[in-house]
Amino acid sequence: MEESYLGLKHSEGDANFKKQRELEDLTKELKEKANEVDYREDLYRDLMVVERKKNDELQEAHKALIDGFEHFMSHNRATIGIKRMGELDEKPFRDVCLQKLPKAELDVNSVQLCSLWQEQIKNSEWHPFKIRSADGNLHVQEINENDEKLINLKHEWGEKVYDAVTRALLEVNEYNASGRYAVSELWNFKEERKASLREAIEYILKQLKTHKRRRS
Repeated sequence: MEESYLGLKHSEGDANFKKQRELEDLTKELKEKANEVDYREDLYRDLMVVERKKNDELQEAHKALIDGFEHFMSHNRATIGIKRMGELDEKPFRDVCLQKLPKAELDVNSVQLCSLWQEQIKNSEWHPFKIRSADGNLHVQEINENDEKLINLKHEWGEKVYDAVTRALLEVNEYNASGRYAVSELWNFKEERKASLREAIEYILKQLKTHKRRRS
């Protein structure tokens, strides 16, 4: 009887010891996991700091290139240059005024008409856009063809002026929706798209080499 009691106590001791070991192992594993989580969080924060720094440097380089191009391109239209996003192209306004107005009134009226619609584009209270879903989740803003001002514009001044205004509206909505004024962007005029920093830098280097050869 006593031997049986001692055996039971021994078994209980083994079981308790085993549970204790399991608890210690689990505690150790949890501490290791916690340390790993802390390490990953620290690494993530460090990477975010590096990413923000790189983005800031890219923005500074982007601004410096735009400033340089605005000076350089003021006398020269080329493949890579500066486009004022949200700024109206005056040519469609001049063309339509040439068709509709006496030649003596052409310059003044085409400039006034273009300026009038540039002010409309700046007006933050006018929002001629509609939102549609793309790929289920992504929401895209596009021109609302049923906007009364745009309908009247197309009817009175034609398709080309309408296209110029809606293009400028989409640009300003993408680049400066809160301010609604035109902003400068590096632009590939040959391919009608935004130019990369690499393209802009390579273009500048190419122009410098050409200029150097001409002076030699």
